[in-house]
Amino acid sequence: MPRIYEYDEYDPCVAHAERHAAPDDAAYCVARTVIKPDQESSLWRQIELFTNDTKRHFRHDHLDRGFCVHRCRQLLDSLDNETAESLFVDKFDIPFPYIIRSDAFSDAAADQLRYGKLINICQNYALRKRYNLTAYTEIEYCVRPAQPAPMDGLDIGFLVVSALILVLVIASTWYDYRTKNPQGNEHYKKDIPCRKTMILTSFSLVRNWYRLVSRSKDQLNEDLKFFQAIRFFTFCLVVVGHCSDLFNATSIANTQDREEEYYNPLSHILINGSLIVQSFFEMSGFLLSIHFCTNQAKMKKISWVAVFATVAFRYIRLTPAYAYVLFLHATWLARLQDGPLWTRGAGVERNLCRRNWWTNLLYVNNYVNADEPCLQQAWYLACDYQLFAVGLIILVAVTKYKKYVIHIFSVSGLIAILIPTLVVYYNHFEGVFLVSLQSERFIFWFDQMYHKIYVPFHTNMGCYIGGVVYGYLYHRIRTSDNKGNTSRFLKFLWYMTVPCGMLVMMISMIFYANNFEKPSLWIAIFFPLHKNAWALFGAIVMYGLIYNYNRFIKSVVNFPLFVPLGRLTYCAYISHVFFLKNFFYGSREIGYFSHTTMYMKVIAVIVASYILGAIIALTLEFPISSLQKHILPKQLEKNARPEPPKESNNVSPPSA
Repeated sequence: MPRIYEYDEYDPCVAHAERHAAPDDAAYCVARTVIKPDQESSLWRQIELFTNDTKRHFRHDHLDRGFCVHRCRQLLDSLDNETAESLFVDKFDIPFPYIIRSDAFSDAAADQLRYGKLINICQNYALRKRYNLTAYTEIEYCVRPAQPAPMDGLDIGFLVVSALILVLVIASTWYDYRTKNPQGNEHYKKDIPCRKTMILTSFSLVRNWYRLVSRSKDQLNEDLKFFQAIRFFTFCLVVVGHCSDLFNATSIANTQDREEEYYNPLSHILINGSLIVQSFFEMSGFLLSIHFCTNQAKMKKISWVAVFATVAFRYIRLTPAYAYVLFLHATWLARLQDGPLWTRGAGVERNLCRRNWWTNLLYVNNYVNADEPCLQQAWYLACDYQLFAVGLIILVAVTKYKKYVIHIFSVSGLIAILIPTLVVYYNHFEGVFLVSLQSERFIFWFDQMYHKIYVPFHTNMGCYIGGVVYGYLYHRIRTSDNKGNTSRFLKFLWYMTVPCGMLVMMISMIFYANNFEKPSLWIAIFFPLHKNAWALFGAIVMYGLIYNYNRFIKSVVNFPLFVPLGRLTYCAYISHVFFLKNFFYGSREIGYFSHTTMYMKVIAVIVASYILGAIIALTLEFPISSLQKHILPKQLEKNARPEPPKESNNVSPPSA
């Protein structure tokens, strides 16, 4: 069968075009090819049969190609008119998404008019000569040598904002140093009594460094310190999944190796690793519940106004760092590299971020224009923000109506299971989120299951609400001085959570290997139960860590290094796609997939993401959090009971 990915050499094409090609032909075009059905061809029948297994195989009738326009022009000049016309194939009915829309690129429509017929003939010449097949080929975009885009107002604006942040950091650090008292570095570790001074030192690099590495003296934070390690490891697993996706979204030579993985049960641990994001949701719900229950004891009453204020404060704390990364993707990312795939990775990102930035900043990008994503990983931020509001409403309800705690939690859990059940049933979806190779080629942009059940908050409530319930129960146990249950049975369950979690991922294989009749009630019910089993496993893991089921594992997850790494996870998360695009889409050659190659890239992405994440956290996230603390009206404290003064510190809570 024809190779799925095949590209003319980019650099020789560009170098030759600059010296010899006519100005109009000095271009390199990336196109998508769809083979025309031909039942008289035995090769086509083989392609059709193999492609019909869409869950485990690539579409081998759908090819990615890169063409040197100058080479194609020379080929066309060598053909007579009759032969050239016989090689041209008009567009036919194509029953699947095969190309990114031209409005996602700059000048794509004009290039399609200019080179469309030429590229179509060029590709069919190769297909007919080697395979006796023909195809329709459509240009996705073209790039030209020495074609830097002119700087515009947004590009300059990003530089101005970056310079302003740098000036604020330098000035604040200098001012903080000048106000340093004889206590030495202890000066940076504690709040200064003067509110004005604290505002002016909010951007102090040294002070924010101590915020990052300090350890809380609060017993609750000390008990839950292991959350930072879990947050770090979960982020690492997310990067593994994203790297796996991008091998297919760019290009690989050994596509058959990826297909063979779908027949290996152990490989489904990686293939279905998207379940790992449910750990983030459960942790978020747990920590929200813990902090709410801890703080509500200090309040005279809980009001719905306080809910609005808390949601608003969270928006102010999270958004500036997020907006800065979005600004980077909309401006300078596309200028960093070039190559045959760079426009697909960075050029599209630039255009879509300029078009849809508002959906990100309003945290609705998992619903609005989700098929034209800017910072695609940010669907999680939107979903988590929406679930935060829902979780807060549930906690206020159980606080105000204490007689109905069980009823409120039960109804919430039932809704969290019922909604995805109905979505799966009425859309004829499978019992798990299918990660097909074809969907990965477009990073799920055209995947209906991705849009209707993977990214919406209403289908991800189960694990979040599970975390809220578990946090509520933990707070009650903790305040009652309960020492926890350390029975052998519970310890056995705790040790079994990892193998059971792996088994849950592997059991997904049945939906890849079979085509069950749908709609099916058992499949619809299986989906939320399978997905929300993660909440049960997570609760058991947290319980065992809290009550020290294994001292060695507890000492590992409490290792001091994980404290700053956990606090930096948010900024590392919003930064990591910047490096994914550079490491994958910047390649000049077709890659080769292997687990060694993948994990080398995973390590590189993680290290780079934490470096950039640390810079953003120290210069934006922590300063904004400090300013919020000292400037904004403290709505939640208006109803607080007087308390004896406590020693102030700059420690970030576990949820930071």
